Amino acid sequence: MSALQRARDLAGYDEVAGLRQSQDLDWVLSLAPAAPGSLADLGCGTGALLQAAHGRWPSLGRTLGIDGAATRVAEARARLGARAEIRQGDLLALDPLGERFDLITATSVLHWLHPDEERALAWIAAHLADDGALLLTTHHPHVGPDGLGAEDVVAREAYAALGIDDFGAVLPMAVRARPAADVQRLLAAVFALDAIEEREVAVETASAEQYARFHASTFGTYFSRRVPAAEEEAFFAAVGEAAAARQARDGLVYPISVRLWRARPRRAAR
Repeated sequence: MSALQRARDLAGYDEVAGLRQSQDLDWVLSLAPAAPGSLADLGCGTGALLQAAHGRWPSLGRTLGIDGAATRVAEARARLGARAEIRQGDLLALDPLGERFDLITATSVLHWLHPDEERALAWIAAHLADDGALLLTTHHPHVGPDGLGAEDVVAREAYAALGIDDFGAVLPMAVRARPAADVQRLLAAVFALDAIEEREVAVETASAEQYARFHASTFGTYFSRRVPAAEEEAFFAAVGEAAAARQARDGLVYPISVRLWRARPRRAAR
């Protein structure tokens, strides 16, 4: 599969998830206040968190995963089988379900909902049980003077290799991710926050090829749409080369802060 096809389908994520998101699964689930009877995972991807939750809590009952990418939905259904219901859906336009969950999770999702995060947060608030909890992770790039950080810097170097000197209409991830204080205000407007943890992590790669696959499977065509269509495949190769060069020079591709938030319904806090 070419990198471009991988990106268009958001395919192959399980092959590269170890570079970042899968590192957080145990950490996220460890902050659940109690063993849940029901769980909804928004932006469930290929179902890795849902699978880990069933392994941690054998008594877990009703389990729902929602993701916008058809390929990931198919992979999650194959992975979970009858243990979970997996739906394809837009997290900014979810229909009411008429049920509430003990635990709702959303890992590495919020930045994709910018600037309309409130829509998803309102849906979550309406679907949390009175004694339920939301577990949410957010990624916060180390932002430089130019306003770029994390994957932005790799994309910028790949653009430069192709003779492109700006982001055009592509909004940098450092903007989409929002500073932690802004995320806290968004959450506190809807929920009662009762736990916040933070980790500093290093994104690393073993090779240019591995990182090109990681970028394609994780970010899809978000950055590549900036380049002419005839050069999109070359863009992914340039991303891999830029990441490998940073790894060789700095011992990592880039650092990033990850925050884990636990929130409760406001009705439970009264």
